[in-house]
Amino acid sequence: MENRKDTVILVHGLGGSRLDMWPIARRLTGRGLEVRNWGYRSLGNRIETHATRLGEDIKVLERRIPDGQIHLVTHSMGGIIARAMLMNFEFEDLGRVVMLAPPHRGSHAARKLAPFIGWLTPSLGQLSDAADSFVNQLPNTLEEKGIEFGIVESTKDRVIAQGGVHLDGYHDYARVNGHHGILSWYPKTISLVEDFLTRGKFDVSGESKKKSRLVETS
Repeated sequence: MENRKDTVILVHGLGGSRLDMWPIARRLTGRGLEVRNWGYRSLGNRIETHATRLGEDIKVLERRIPDGQIHLVTHSMGGIIARAMLMNFEFEDLGRVVMLAPPHRGSHAARKLAPFIGWLTPSLGQLSDAADSFVNQLPNTLEEKGIEFGIVESTKDRVIAQGGVHLDGYHDYARVNGHHGILSWYPKTISLVEDFLTRGKFDVSGESKKKSRLVETS
């Protein structure tokens, strides 16, 4: 990622805002990178709606910076939005993707809350860990399109079961000793994001890097 014309798009999660991604934006901007902290109204629409808007915005950005790659850093539902987007959009040169606590296998918290507030937040049901939920029926567009992506898991996650972030085809995996909602604020997380965008791998060791601990969940 030596080309200064490259752009990094940050995508927050359900119930979040651009503020969630501000620490990462600050670090990457300080490294001289172009950063777009993408915001959206996460509570009132389905994932497909957010995915379409994100795809359209990236298409516009592609036309403005034809010589540079566009990379993504997502948090929680932001990662699912990115996967859904790739079902319907093709990009000239999409670069690396870093996913923080992505509920690739669904969320038990979303399943429990959906019956009560799903009418207000339709994406909750889509993020359920039920076998027939949207997220569990979503194609693995990242692997299918050969996109280089890394996953960061929270060790104190009460929203996603441990191992629930797993998605086949990932290039690297790391764990951060922190909570789901504020994962993007931990200095370790921010360093990992910079590592992967720069080198395509996480600079971790010992207990924080355990690829073998990504296990099947039912």
